[in-house]
Amino acid sequence: MDATLPGTKVAGWRGLPPAVLAGLAAASTIAAVVAARHATLADSSPVDPAGRWRSVWILAAIVGYGAYVLAVWVARSSGIRLRLALAVAVVVQVAPLAGPLLLSRDAYLYWAEARLAFVHHGNPYRDTPSAHPDDPGTQAASVQWRTQTEPYGPAWVVLGAAPSAAAGSSRTAAEVGYRILAAAGIGVLLVLLAFVARSPRGLVVLGWNPLVALHYAGGGHSDAWMMVALVGALLTSRPAPAGALWPVSAAFKGVGAILLPLDLARHRFRRPRAFWAGLVGAGVAIAVVSTAVFGAGWATGAAEGAHGTSPLGGVHFLTEAGLRHRYAVALCGVVFLLLYAVLFREAWRRGTSRLAFAAAALCMLTSLLRPWYVLWPAALAAAEGEALGVAATVALTGYALFGDAVP
Repeated sequence: MDATLPGTKVAGWRGLPPAVLAGLAAASTIAAVVAARHATLADSSPVDPAGRWRSVWILAAIVGYGAYVLAVWVARSSGIRLRLALAVAVVVQVAPLAGPLLLSRDAYLYWAEARLAFVHHGNPYRDTPSAHPDDPGTQAASVQWRTQTEPYGPAWVVLGAAPSAAAGSSRTAAEVGYRILAAAGIGVLLVLLAFVARSPRGLVVLGWNPLVALHYAGGGHSDAWMMVALVGALLTSRPAPAGALWPVSAAFKGVGAILLPLDLARHRFRRPRAFWAGLVGAGVAIAVVSTAVFGAGWATGAAEGAHGTSPLGGVHFLTEAGLRHRYAVALCGVVFLLLYAVLFREAWRRGTSRLAFAAAALCMLTSLLRPWYVLWPAALAAAEGEALGVAATVALTGYALFGDAVP
């Protein structure tokens, strides 16, 4: 859509060539990975490497984020070629695979849940990893999660079976497997942006994002595949797959279900019959199969998983200011609903859904904001190309990166 024409030369921000920004983005990510290898515990936040490597980690985060911000600015006028944008995106998003597990131990939780379902033949929506205390997945998972049932949807459980089956009882193979799976999801998103949307700016917004790299190829989170379904729904020109991909995304987490009305309002609910057939058919099929396999408990799994708290986001700010948690959650919920109503009205009137901005607002106003949730608005902003969503993504990236990863 907005690919730079062959032979076109566009000056970078204040004369800074895009190639320089590309080099800084790639080099800073590689430097961060090397520095993380010198941390005693890299699988928790913040990463705090020993000696001078601590300064390297911090400087890499600053340079990487700075290059990202400037590159997004340059790319808004198609100032970065499609091939360059894609090449750097691949380097940035793949580089963390060379390092240790980064910033989170959740990959071990995915492993424990998968082994509970497919090795011990339990129901992850009823049973907990603690029922098998000697299992290597249970022993590797964080203690706080061992007594919790599956917090995500059935698509998450099924997808998580592949790395678990490949890893067997190997802890290292498991975390590497989940990281490869997450990086592959980001890779599919990059392919969609490069060859379907043909958007250099989208590749920069998503692929040059250092936070996404650290938490997906670095941390192994399966949100990447949820976003593959959502972005695929937005970019495909075929109505039946577009409809079907919405419930597929919601079968990971409920984000897609929350955003769907905004997309429908953009079309004033006038979608082709094939779209509605795909939407309803896939939704019913997922519900029937999930209920047959897991019972009715799967339907409340994602909702129960959203009840936690984190030291980031609006609810945290309000509780730090002295408001009780329940009132902070209620207040943020009201603010989100009001904002959602405004976005819905604008989508209906102007045909602009602003899904990325809505996803960014959801991140900031939920009681459980994890840094890797930044992928939600980042992927949507990359697909939409809408200025407000891009700006929200850039701001949220900086907030989560320096609020969590940097000591």
